[in-house]
Amino acid sequence: MTRPRTTRQPRSTAQRGLGSDHQKVRITALTNLKDGDPCARCQQRGIYHPMWQAAITWVNGKPQSALLDLDDFPGRMFGGPQVKRLSWAKCNRSAGGRLGGRITALQRQAARPFTTSRRW
Repeated sequence: MTRPRTTRQPRSTAQRGLGSDHQKVRITALTNLKDGDPCARCQQRGIYHPMWQAAITWVNGKPQSALLDLDDFPGRMFGGPQVKRLSWAKCNRSAGGRLGGRITALQRQAARPFTTSRRW
């Protein structure tokens, strides 16, 4: 039996918490980046993974980078105040994937019915 596919409307950046305030902080962080600054996600794991200004392109006087993300700590899904720091996009998104995988595994485990070793 297949379930019908549900189509979800994609949320805008503002709806995801990445609106104009986030973009202003991101531009400031990209502008202030110095060669050798550590990736925040890797630094959290005790690894030195340097970032460099060559990962930033300037378009119409504004910095842009597809390689660098402005990362939220401890993460928007946990709520509360967020510390925003730059990290490599790959490091940020793989950390989110690992966290999502752990949460999904816990949900599957919680949904599993209790079983005993015997039939009574």
